[in-house]
Amino acid sequence: MSKLSAILISIPFLTGLILAQKQTDWINTSNSPEIQYRVQLFDDAKTCYLDFRDKKQGKGYTTFDAAVDYKSMDSDSNPNSQPSTKIKNETEHIVTASTQTGSARISDCAGISEIRVNYIQRH
Repeated sequence: MSKLSAILISIPFLTGLILAQKQTDWINTSNSPEIQYRVQLFDDAKTCYLDFRDKKQGKGYTTFDAAVDYKSMDSDSNPNSQPSTKIKNETEHIVTASTQTGSARISDCAGISEIRVNYIQRH
């Protein structure tokens, strides 16, 4: 591989590392510890990217609904007021596999407060 090819391949990867604020360790969901998630926050995009995995994952798929409580910055129409943080909720349908995590993207997200899962089905 030429040096130019190696540089061109490396640029998107390094850009992603620079823009990413952090990725958390795996965290148990509040009501089902066998389903775990991790969060990656991007400051500029104000978006939370979530990965999910099933610790009891078999060879098939696991599907479930994830109720995500997240922090959202709410700016008032008054330009002199400070933005306040509100807790919002969004439900995501997640599918995981033995070789792949499930994922979700929450816009206008400043952090995750809690995630609860429902309707877990292992296929």
